[in-house]
Amino acid sequence: MSCSANHKNNILDEIVNSLQSEFPDVVSKPKKYRLQILYTQIDRNKKNEPILSTHSFGVDTGKYFYPASCVKLPIAVLAIEKARSVSKVGIYDRFEILPGPIYKSGVSNDVSSKSGYPSLAHSIRNLFIISDNSANNYLYDFLGRDHINKRMWDLGFNSARIRHRLSLSLSEEENKFTHPINFYNESEISYEQKSQIASLSLDVNVEDLKIGKSHYVRGTKRDGPLDFSSKNFMNLPDQHELIKRIIFPDYFKNRDRFNLSDSDYSLLYREMSILPRESKHPSFPDYDKYYDGYCKFFLFGDTKRRIPDSIKIFNKIGLAYGFTIDNAYIVDLDNNVEFFLTAVIYSNSNKVMNDNVYDYETVSIPFLSELGRKIYNYELKREKNILPNLDWIKKI
Repeated sequence: MSCSANHKNNILDEIVNSLQSEFPDVVSKPKKYRLQILYTQIDRNKKNEPILSTHSFGVDTGKYFYPASCVKLPIAVLAIEKARSVSKVGIYDRFEILPGPIYKSGVSNDVSSKSGYPSLAHSIRNLFIISDNSANNYLYDFLGRDHINKRMWDLGFNSARIRHRLSLSLSEEENKFTHPINFYNESEISYEQKSQIASLSLDVNVEDLKIGKSHYVRGTKRDGPLDFSSKNFMNLPDQHELIKRIIFPDYFKNRDRFNLSDSDYSLLYREMSILPRESKHPSFPDYDKYYDGYCKFFLFGDTKRRIPDSIKIFNKIGLAYGFTIDNAYIVDLDNNVEFFLTAVIYSNSNKVMNDNVYDYETVSIPFLSELGRKIYNYELKREKNILPNLDWIKKI
């Protein structure tokens, strides 16, 4: 696979500038909004092999942003990879998290699954389809903090610092700890994983970690910014690189690939792209709440209209502390369009952190949606010498 970074005649500059009339403040003050964008064009050679050209806007690997639920993408991939490496663990097997300090009563049931029990596969579906935090946390316990970070670093994702579970107020020591887990083959225990305690040092590797003018701690407002030095991080280039390796694994060197089978990738692609209305377990009958764009910010995040069947979006979004992120491979099967797009924007007009009052619906999601549409429309007109063969997507 041929890759290049294009910094001259950057089409992203033109596309961002074209959003001036709708988002004048964002376009004129991108640093205020901590705006970073990576867009990769995909061309094909005669063998249908991808040739990638990447354009960037505002990317600064030294500046912090909270990755929110985007960290669920590597956690999902690593959970599938670990299950493959442990012969007695099946991705669809029932598991039970035993009681302890985090889960006082343990975890043994999942009413949203067909069986009524939790499994890695069902957790992965919940993690993608509605960005469920509990599902992510179960996989965190299965993997362990040290394994997550060491494996990411081994693969070259050196910015990754996965420090904690999501949506749980836990101490550093509690996030180092994982509960014991039992896996079952029907009614018999097939694999027992003991509790683990992380020991790997996670240094702070970015700047600008204090954000906002004031913040809330357990309902009490405090002056001064919120310190993110103990929070998760993964910079934008690493997130962009991650999704490229997931979509095009065969075009990377063995040392840069996840240890997954073709069936593992098929499962991953299905769960990354499935829409709430397409799922039976769990089911989401309330379309007004769980509409197609619920976890698809690019192109459709600001609308409740149905996504055409010809358009497939393989992605993971993040939304927390005023940061909005999407990391996606976007395909239009009817028009032979395909591209990668990763972006983060921060919108918090009152500059108060952790008050759950952010500008997601008025600024961030509409901006990312329109950004996606602009790039999609550009791709519709972009000339390609060889059209892609996207039949593999039709088989998912």
